[in-house]
Amino acid sequence: MATPMTHEEAVAHKQEVEAGLNTTVKTWHVLIEPNPTAAANFLNLPPAQEAGEAFVSNRSDGQVDTYYFL
Repeated sequence: MATPMTHEEAVAHKQEVEAGLNTTVKTWHVLIEPNPTAAANFLNLPPAQEAGEAFVSNRSDGQVDTYYFL
């Protein structure tokens, strides 16, 4: 299982990929977001995940596990 990233680390990672600075093979990552809206907003940041490249799961504390392939 992947180690959860902070929101800031995950956004920086997406920005590196979008800018072409990170050209590694795609892998699964996990991020804990505070709510479903935050998870959807993150997944739609460039580069947005496509079908099959992301899923979310509600946690008992109201937060959302956000898994994405990037």
